[in-house]
Amino acid sequence: MPKDEFDFEDPLELNGIALLTEEDTTDAMCECFIEEFMRMGHSANHVLTLFRNPHYLGMNMVLEKRGEQFVRDCITDIYARWGRPANSPALDSQTAGQKPAAPETPPDGHAAQPITPDSTLTDPMGAPVPNLNL
Repeated sequence: MPKDEFDFEDPLELNGIALLTEEDTTDAMCECFIEEFMRMGHSANHVLTLFRNPHYLGMNMVLEKRGEQFVRDCITDIYARWGRPANSPALDSQTAGQKPAAPETPPDGHAAQPITPDSTLTDPMGAPVPNLNL
């Protein structure tokens, strides 16, 4: 069979299905979406843009159901968990048209240091994190 044609009788053809559950799986879906695109090398700002895109049905459903602040907090948390910087103007400001606020200096006078990637980073399961140069 040619590669470009779809065969409905092919048992190995990938098919997506929906599974109905009693519990709310929105949080787990949100974390999975963010981690997947982060590991592919997308910036935090781009991941937020994907949540806003109505063509990404699952991601957009999370945004509509939980709100943009929830998604922003999840993006920041997941990127921090993996030791990657998630500070971008779109994540720092409340609206896309608003200018990012100037970084605040803590009361002790020491500014926060940016996170720099380390070649010895591991993922939450202990596997080495690949260094993607995109």
